[in-house]
Amino acid sequence: MTNTLVPPPPEDLSPDGSARYADLSASIGGVLESLDEVSDYLERLVHAVRRHVDGCDEVGVTIVTNDQPHTAAYTTVQTLEIDAVQYALDEGPCLDAARHRRENVVDDLCADDARWPRFTTHAAEEGMRSLLALPLVSGSHCLGALNLYGWEVGAFRDFDATLVRMAAQRCADAVLAVSSLDDMRQLAGQLEQAMASRAVIEQAKGVIMAMRGISEDEAFEVLRRSSQDRNVKVRVLAQQVVRDIVEQRADAAGGR
Repeated sequence: MTNTLVPPPPEDLSPDGSARYADLSASIGGVLESLDEVSDYLERLVHAVRRHVDGCDEVGVTIVTNDQPHTAAYTTVQTLEIDAVQYALDEGPCLDAARHRRENVVDDLCADDARWPRFTTHAAEEGMRSLLALPLVSGSHCLGALNLYGWEVGAFRDFDATLVRMAAQRCADAVLAVSSLDDMRQLAGQLEQAMASRAVIEQAKGVIMAMRGISEDEAFEVLRRSSQDRNVKVRVLAQQVVRDIVEQRADAAGGR
């Protein structure tokens, strides 16, 4: 992945907004050089959006290939579960954003919403209250949706979407740049493999959470920072964490 210049923030942003815009843009900048880099890029993007966007507690990315939606990246398993509800019911704000290229805001998932009644009923059971979905549009193509979740009611009601629109645009452009229409089937396969590898990341997070007494988000930050310091992929580091704990337990059992 090669770096590109960070575009300047819009002039109408506040100083704080401009700083967050610049930080987020730098975090998700760069040019993908192959499909192999897409999964890691999307992983980096969802965590960067969560860090920099007010009111946002969790983030996911839906990629649609061959009319089938796939969750390509997510911050915690709760976003994965809410996405799965949409896919199973074939309705919801994220699918609607991807299919009709429009932004969707849900202020309260516990309230009746005539647009997606079955989805809101099921999603409210997961504890989320707000949702914002933006289409991933690049040129004439829509690749899916960027999905933001909030624990509070109306988390995105008075929301300045400048940062998220920029992130959605950068995401769509980056993925499309390395994915011709013929490559989308291959991309779907790679994303499915990447999601399968997330199992070991979830295991590693659980180990770190138990050992340090920290939250799921904080555990991922530990993995992310360690992967940067050691210059290894997060999933490779996660495999090492899980392997180490298995070996420690085996040694402890053998020493009894």
